[in-house]
Amino acid sequence: MTISPESLQKQWDSIKYRDGGFLQVDIKHPLEWHIGYQSISQRTLLLVSGIEIGDVISSKSMAVSRRRRESDNRWTLSFELLRDEQESVFAILCSDIIVNSQSVSNEKEALELVINRYKQWSRLLESQKSGLMDEHSRKGLIGELLFLSNRIGTSDSALTAVQGWIGASGADQDFTYADGWFEVKTVGASATNVSISSIEQLDCDDYGELVIMRIDKTAPEKNGAFSLNDIVGQICEQLYGESDALDIFRSKLATYGYIGLQAYSEQKYYCSGTQSFSVNQTFPRMTKKSVPAQIVSLRYELNLPSLQDWQKG
Repeated sequence: MTISPESLQKQWDSIKYRDGGFLQVDIKHPLEWHIGYQSISQRTLLLVSGIEIGDVISSKSMAVSRRRRESDNRWTLSFELLRDEQESVFAILCSDIIVNSQSVSNEKEALELVINRYKQWSRLLESQKSGLMDEHSRKGLIGELLFLSNRIGTSDSALTAVQGWIGASGADQDFTYADGWFEVKTVGASATNVSISSIEQLDCDDYGELVIMRIDKTAPEKNGAFSLNDIVGQICEQLYGESDALDIFRSKLATYGYIGLQAYSEQKYYCSGTQSFSVNQTFPRMTKKSVPAQIVSLRYELNLPSLQDWQKG
């Protein structure tokens, strides 16, 4: 049986006894799974294992508890939803945790995957209550990933290419390398303006480039269409055999708020072009030196057609 958020949602809705009752999930899996209500309103995902389960720390969104059953000495681990406003994403979370740990051959490996995935979800729900990146964030991430993929393909060191992706850690620019820094902006195919969200983004004395990625939603059948998960998978393939680079890449993705959910495979995108502009001393930009000291933050827009004098290639 295939487990989807929709199927779990239907099973929860079918439970009439909301005072501690559970239904077993019909799925082939190293672990035994149940869904139900821990109390009259708190939805809960519960697993049963024959091996001991260590302590798992609860989060602001979920209360996690473990116990050993006296009836058969098996262990249970439950994930209880605490925030009612996250009920819609909880089914996505539960489905993802189950499916993500389904392919391994034993309970120990499955438990490790379950706990690691739970920790990823906990971090994600702290920053994004919906559990899913909004469209603006998705397209922004896609633009950076396309740039990173190209950099890996042309670099002598995949590790250096991934380490240079510093925007995921909150740096002022998205990428920095020996040959300069790069700020990547994603806009639509017909966009004429691009937003610069802070003074610091283009305020750097070293050589840099403003890179414009023109990306739009498209039909799945369009030649060259790809999803967010597709480009993540492509980079993982590029990093095959580069374990250090792959670990850093996955860590940076998690910092960005990305988890490989099925929802990120459904929407397809198309990149219609890329533009690069040299950000030198004459480039039109706001800097700390040019802005009065009393102004501590600002956002401004650049008109792309007017930047031809700085366009590369």
